Amino acid sequence: MRRIFVLVFLALAVTYVANAYAEQPRLATFHETATVLVDQKLSNNVTASISLQTTSLQEFQIPKELDAKIHNDTNVIAVIITNEDQCVLGVQDRVCVMINVKRVDSEGPVQEAQQKAKTSGDMIIGDIDKFLGFDTKFHSAFIHYDDSANQVLGTEGQVSGRDTVSAVYVMPFQSSDYLFNTLAGDLIPSQIRGMGGFYDVAQKLAKDDSARVTFTILPKGQISYMQLKVAEKYPDSARQMSEVDPLKYFKVDELKRSEYYKAGFFPLNSIVHVVILPQDQSTTATANSIIEKTTTGNQTVPASLESSGYFFDSNSGKKIDAMYLYGTTYSANSNDLKISFPNSALASSPISIGTTEIIILVVIGAVAAGAIAYYLKGIKSR
Repeated sequence: MRRIFVLVFLALAVTYVANAYAEQPRLATFHETATVLVDQKLSNNVTASISLQTTSLQEFQIPKELDAKIHNDTNVIAVIITNEDQCVLGVQDRVCVMINVKRVDSEGPVQEAQQKAKTSGDMIIGDIDKFLGFDTKFHSAFIHYDDSANQVLGTEGQVSGRDTVSAVYVMPFQSSDYLFNTLAGDLIPSQIRGMGGFYDVAQKLAKDDSARVTFTILPKGQISYMQLKVAEKYPDSARQMSEVDPLKYFKVDELKRSEYYKAGFFPLNSIVHVVILPQDQSTTATANSIIEKTTTGNQTVPASLESSGYFFDSNSGKKIDAMYLYGTTYSANSNDLKISFPNSALASSPISIGTTEIIILVVIGAVAAGAIAYYLKGIKSR
């Protein structure tokens, strides 16, 4: 798996000095991530999303029987529920449930791959319908052939991409406000929903007519990475930009962390993530608050987890990849979160990537959070 966040290596690389903050850094299974994707290269869109993620069935309460069925079918690589305008080609104005399986080239003709996906989907869809009160109907088995956007972002088709097959089930369209509250009400305990933070921003964002909701389950080994995401797209707005203010897209004056994390020091559970695909690959970015870096074990990492500010991934390849860490603070304003980058205004035409943007944001949030949860369990004060 190609690196999405440098922070997934912190447990292997960071030496944490707890001089001013006596408490050990801790990592909860519940994560909140605010992402802004500025895509000057492919679609010319800006996409803002709030993701709530966990690996705990106590924090996202899907039935154990459903979780077991997903894990018992080793063909299944993802389950996606979304009201995106076009979950796959040929589907418009519907809520989609997609059960994704990986196709191996040697498995035979297209029809066999499609039947395999439908067989896996049919085993699971009844449990999903029962849990969420859905009444879906099978639509099609769709083979994904294009992997260009995954290659640019380094996501390697982990949810979708080349030779992934989706068994697609549909039902009538639901507004994002209704779908988000239905999913959140069934999934997230009231104690977490009542603690505010990014959840409140997601709930507000879902009220916009152009916002879309996606819930994803990624089975990995014995656990599931689960993500509830609200995203809003700002079409044809990226190429003119030379500065990004995340709060503008989330329509708030400040971004507060959840009260869930006030029980201790959880420096990596609330993250603002800005990804820029610039027209010019030599473009660099800067921000008002930047966390100092240090190098340990050939990895460049934040010098302190107590500091607030942006950490820029210096090895992000063709994209600018920046994460805002709150440190010991609990809110961030526009001055904290703005990122500036030169705009060379190169003349080029955007490439239509369709529903791949759903996959990009799923992978940026869910896989990264799962990797952080795995690697950071060894952090200790020194």
